[in-house]
Amino acid sequence: MMALSPGATETEFFDVAGAQADGGTSRMRPDEVVTIALKALDRRTPPPSVITGTRNRLMVQAGRLVSRRRMAMTIGSMMDQAGTGH
Repeated sequence: MMALSPGATETEFFDVAGAQADGGTSRMRPDEVVTIALKALDRRTPPPSVITGTRNRLMVQAGRLVSRRRMAMTIGSMMDQAGTGH
């Protein structure tokens, strides 16, 4: 078993949620996400989780260095800039 965190992926989700729901990040193609997941599963010792995309991995690492409040504020700001905030 492996958890996959693909971030924004080019799917019909954005047709329903709106183009700005990606928070201003670039979207990966589904076939790219699948290729990354399958390569990880093919490893001799697959990782317990895979995060696709450089920006997504950086956000996870940053979350370990700053408070939850600061991370929530940062993500909220990103969403506001993308036009998806409240």
